[in-house]
Amino acid sequence: MSYKLLAGLLVSCAAHGAELPWDLSYQSALRDHPIAEREFMRVWPQQHPQRPIHQKLAEYAGEPIEASMLIEQPDGHAGDAIAQWFIKTRNTAQVCSFHPKRLNDECKKLDPARLETAIRDVLHMSDPWPPSGDGLVVEKDYFGPGKPLLLNYFGYVSVYVDGVSSQRPVGGDEWGERLDKSRPAGPEAGRLQLAVAKAMEGAKATAPAAAVPAPAPSAPESEELKARNALIAEVQGYLNKNDYKSLEALRKRLLDPLQRTGSGVWKLAIFYNQLRWRPQATRDMDYWTRIENEAKTWEKQFPKSSAARIYHTYVLLARGTAFRGTANYKDVPKADIERMLSATREAMGIINTLEKPMLKERDPEFYKALLQVLPYTDHYSFLGVMNTVADARKEFPNYHETYFTAAFFSTEMWASAPDAVDDIARSAMSVRTGDSEAMYARVYWYMSQMAYDDKLFENSLADWSEMKTSFDALVGRYPDPWNLNAYAYFACQAGDYATMAGLLNRIGERRVYTSWGKRGARAYDDCAAHAGDDTSRYLSDLREMVKKRQTRVFYRYINYAAQTRKDGKYGESLRILRKAEELNRVLFSKPSMMVQYHLGLTFNATKRYDEAVQALSLGLQSQPSYAPAYFQRGLAYEALGRREEARGQFETAAGRMPAEIASKEPAQREAEEQERRTMSAKFREYGISAPF
Repeated sequence: MSYKLLAGLLVSCAAHGAELPWDLSYQSALRDHPIAEREFMRVWPQQHPQRPIHQKLAEYAGEPIEASMLIEQPDGHAGDAIAQWFIKTRNTAQVCSFHPKRLNDECKKLDPARLETAIRDVLHMSDPWPPSGDGLVVEKDYFGPGKPLLLNYFGYVSVYVDGVSSQRPVGGDEWGERLDKSRPAGPEAGRLQLAVAKAMEGAKATAPAAAVPAPAPSAPESEELKARNALIAEVQGYLNKNDYKSLEALRKRLLDPLQRTGSGVWKLAIFYNQLRWRPQATRDMDYWTRIENEAKTWEKQFPKSSAARIYHTYVLLARGTAFRGTANYKDVPKADIERMLSATREAMGIINTLEKPMLKERDPEFYKALLQVLPYTDHYSFLGVMNTVADARKEFPNYHETYFTAAFFSTEMWASAPDAVDDIARSAMSVRTGDSEAMYARVYWYMSQMAYDDKLFENSLADWSEMKTSFDALVGRYPDPWNLNAYAYFACQAGDYATMAGLLNRIGERRVYTSWGKRGARAYDDCAAHAGDDTSRYLSDLREMVKKRQTRVFYRYINYAAQTRKDGKYGESLRILRKAEELNRVLFSKPSMMVQYHLGLTFNATKRYDEAVQALSLGLQSQPSYAPAYFQRGLAYEALGRREEARGQFETAAGRMPAEIASKEPAQREAEEQERRTMSAKFREYGISAPF
């Protein structure tokens, strides 16, 4: 039997035991998180294809797993796998350690909140930095003359929480005993070991992982989490049994907009999220053939089923993104880009057949599915996302998932406008419904988890006064501890300790650490310590933080305006420059040359020459020595037929242009050199000599 087939069978067996979407051959982890070809961690999983974790996963007989982490590494002798498997279920948390010679050691009971926090910490860790050069060489000619065996990674970490899984190699600095001590320790030093240590604080011996689960912890479990996990288990159970009739009946029931959890989350969204995240991230085409046949079987049994076709769409999307990986787009091989586009074109073909039937059924997942696939197609655009959101808002203004998905794909990582997420959060409130006032809080709550971590008010445009009003509406309609804990968490992030203290009193013992950001219980403890703090300076501190953020945003607006003008998107360039102009009035005492100059450039590009003259003149009032502004004003005068005034502007520009380029940054120097060549050609046309 081939290694590839064996590994596939082992993972398949594991899926029927512990239901964790991990590729234990680690081939997809290596594809998404590349390491050097000669690294020991590339060959180790192939040398040990059948490891204790396969058996443990297959034998697992406990409750459904809500969150989990696996750390596998070779021992220092035969290279056998040492593993630590962390498991959190509804009623317990534990860690089980094993080795081929020690398969039945007792597991240790853990604090569920601390474990979940540790798992989230690891999920959000960045990839370890690659070594400089070869890094640590352990055997000089292992792969042949001049081809050494490298040891810059010591194992693999796999995590799963909230339906999201991640697998990657573990860097040599991430454990306490660093592999390469010849160089200084970096910021990664010991971080994984620290996360494990925090998870294991107060650990107590319990039974092996495959035994009956330990008794429930004394702290009450969140009713919200119970409801979500019950529905997740129901959907996964039907999928595992290929029970499509029950899935159809469940989906039909959940189409009722009143089918919500205690926190107000649509149960329909939980249903569809299980379909979205069911496929694994692997490049194994045998796997994709099998999982796509599963979707086709559902379609064959229920030919008119929208849910079956949505599932097929999500399978195709997962296949496409598995081949694309997580590298920068420019670094992805063309063959993998084409594999992705082939899959997403097919997915879009299915989505195009679903609009009429899903709107007729009043199923809001149509627009979310469209927004999920669109960014991975060859006709993606930020404006396309915004237009789709506008259509969705007319049909289904209360479906949170549409706004969440749009906001996620509207960060600057996706070449969107700096104000795009804020626009989506505010647009979600524009259609007056029972849920609309709470949408601002919901969108930023989601984006805090996905993009901004514990620095929402520093890294986004979230406004606390707006968010506070929105949270009041949210907990007024859905006073679930899940929401109250989140409200308290964000009040703490904003420094509004008085509001936080009132909420903590209201929460009492009904703590939900999942709502306290990625640090969970630690964030709660840190914030609770501020409950009695003096808050007399809270507003002034908040204003200072907002001012710093606005300054950063101001420069992001300028850069975005320049890029959109370069791309020929003049309307978008002008829109964001007007926003920069508004911020200019808040931050500075006089008009900024930076804003007015870019307005002049965009007005000249769109042949609005009178407006260009006006903007440039306003800018020159604050910075009269800026030569390029005179040049651009000269171009505007020239286009208006006022050549003598243009000549005067060109002469002033030539006289004030420095002889040397001051910038040392290569891209900036190249841009300035191009600008000088353009100016020099125009000066020659007018018989004007230049100092460069």
